[in-house]
Amino acid sequence: MNRKNRDQRVNPRTLCLFLGIVLSWVTPLPSIEAGDSIRVLILRDISSVRVASEGMSLYDLKTGQPFFKNRKYTSLVFEREEGRRVRLRGQNLSASGFLVEWTGNPLFINGRSYRDQVRVLPGPNRDLWVINQLPLEEYLVGLINFEISSQWPMEAIKAQVIAARTFAIYQRRNRSGEAYDVDSGVSDQVYGGIGKEDSRSRRAVEETRGELVHDQGSPVFSVYSACCGGKTESAEYMWAGVFPHLRSVECTYCLDSPHFLWNYSIEGNQLAAALGIASLSRVVEMDIEERSPSRRVLRLTLRGEGSQQHVSGKDFRRLLGYDQLRSTNFIVKEKDGTFLFSGLGWGHGVGFCQWGAKGMAEAGADYRTILKYYYHDVEVGKTKR
Repeated sequence: MNRKNRDQRVNPRTLCLFLGIVLSWVTPLPSIEAGDSIRVLILRDISSVRVASEGMSLYDLKTGQPFFKNRKYTSLVFEREEGRRVRLRGQNLSASGFLVEWTGNPLFINGRSYRDQVRVLPGPNRDLWVINQLPLEEYLVGLINFEISSQWPMEAIKAQVIAARTFAIYQRRNRSGEAYDVDSGVSDQVYGGIGKEDSRSRRAVEETRGELVHDQGSPVFSVYSACCGGKTESAEYMWAGVFPHLRSVECTYCLDSPHFLWNYSIEGNQLAAALGIASLSRVVEMDIEERSPSRRVLRLTLRGEGSQQHVSGKDFRRLLGYDQLRSTNFIVKEKDGTFLFSGLGWGHGVGFCQWGAKGMAEAGADYRTILKYYYHDVEVGKTKR
């Protein structure tokens, strides 16, 4: 997902066995200290990957043993092997994981450029995982233009930087025993390498260096979405747990967002296929059974010929696709076998509203005021972390 879709921020820990295997891999190898860096999962569910640069060094990820240093390879291709191993194509090299370092020119993967270190390891589904480890502050510089725009007011950019920094550190603590800290996709924060770094992004990072959204020194769960549609959502309607800093708030600042209003239509048979409900070959009727106080759909009932199915609003949106059903704040009508959705906002709507921050900054608010508006009972500033 790009910056328009801000959805589930915490993935269920379904990979316990796999993560137990990789515990020995989380100790950083050359160059980067763990406290100053972030491990970003940039690829998964692939069988092979090509990395290209000059002056690359290759290490065994588990033992730190160097295979070669500063070789003038133009590219390396890694493939998944049986037995939870990775093979370097064209060479007699196989390991439980590899670390690639390079100097000077960036490393290119799938047309995007990255800095510092890349780890290639076997994933849990007979796939490969590719993890970019880099300094946290450099990660934030590259993140901005994937999440918002560096051409927005500087106070909105600074607020985004601090929310993103806080979220990264919060996730890094939660995943300290896992193979990565943050996902580069929609489940965490969108990051696509160094290709969109610019001077305004770097300025916002430098001028807020070390600042967090915190409660007595502890970083909060600083989730955010593209556009809340006029009112943010309370976190308990999205995730199990207690989130005192993520309560619903009215937001009139995102009204000018191009994502404030949206429409979507789908035929009943296509809807049934997208949901994958075996008992429904075609949806003919839909009833919204429950909404949250912010008007987001919590539960709905789908009916077909002789059967019906109850679905949560979260699952309904996930199955239809976050780019299609842009939020769960919608109404729906059926006409001639087609369901017509009209909705507000883009994303789950919890916490910081990106387009709302832009509107607040344009109205004269500074970044601390913006962050304290969306995150309740917090402080914004440096901590002893």
